[in-house]
Amino acid sequence: MILKEKDASPNGEGRGGDERAFYGHKQEQDVAFQLRREFGEHKQIHVINDLRLEHHGERAQIDHLILHPYGFIIVESKSIVGEVTVNAAGEWSRSYQGNWMGMPSPIRQGELQLDILKALLSDNVEHFLGKLLGIQTQVAHREWRTLCAISSTAILHRDKMPKDVANRVVKTEFVASKVKELVGNLKVGFLKGRAGFFAGELDNIGSFLLEHYAQVSTAPAGSDSATATPEPATPVAEPEPHYSAAPAPENVSFHTEHTAQPQSLLACKQCGEARHLTGMYGQYGYYVKCGRCSTNTSMKQPCPACGWKSVRVSKDGQDYTGTCRKCAQQFLVFRQV
Repeated sequence: MILKEKDASPNGEGRGGDERAFYGHKQEQDVAFQLRREFGEHKQIHVINDLRLEHHGERAQIDHLILHPYGFIIVESKSIVGEVTVNAAGEWSRSYQGNWMGMPSPIRQGELQLDILKALLSDNVEHFLGKLLGIQTQVAHREWRTLCAISSTAILHRDKMPKDVANRVVKTEFVASKVKELVGNLKVGFLKGRAGFFAGELDNIGSFLLEHYAQVSTAPAGSDSATATPEPATPVAEPEPHYSAAPAPENVSFHTEHTAQPQSLLACKQCGEARHLTGMYGQYGYYVKCGRCSTNTSMKQPCPACGWKSVRVSKDGQDYTGTCRKCAQQFLVFRQV
């Protein structure tokens, strides 16, 4: 299942002024495509693309994160059109137009990202993992792995790579197969003593990371709120989200479902208007448009039962219903009457 798609290129569809960034973005798109094709409908393997994290002053930009019942896999994408070698010390070199030059190790980069991810999840386990015999379960003993996905046109000198590095470097077209190999047989994993997540915990982790990503994306630079964990507070109108737990339908035009006096649990995040709101659908899901100031407010309101902010909104006639991804509570978010 794809929990978050690849972000749009900062330079739009063209190359803009940065050719290197253009090809880097294209490589990430290619890897995201391979992961979507293999795991887009998979119910136990979740993919988050372009995940930004902040924790204890450290930041990480993860190209692709795979969540599975036994752990986590970070995939670092690299656009390389020449040759690649890695020496015994783990130092990387690449060729470009016949010239060789050093480059940062994408494996090491993925490991540093994994450290931040592990620290963030370890410090917040009570928000997505349950207790066993009254003891809070942890994430530390799950499987933590990194891969590097190199452009399919690159030439990899595997015979010159340390075995540990060679096993973690894969060309783009084989990235999904490598992920499946690392995940292994989900049905017999517990028989081999693999520490796994209980039912629903994997979904909770995905929701937690998407909520964290939304906070990091909207918080001002340097703000402590970027790393704060959601508190079960009184529901308030959230900013229009920067993610969706499942891709929105393609080619959906913005449309209006309009009547005079709506019933709503919502209020405009800009002016506080609660009556003159219109239910609409757009790129980021359902929202309401304020008839007074024209501001858009997301319908993804915190769950009134547990305060969890990751909520899926669905529409049935004139009713818009929220379903909490943590406790499964359903509640009326908005009614257009």
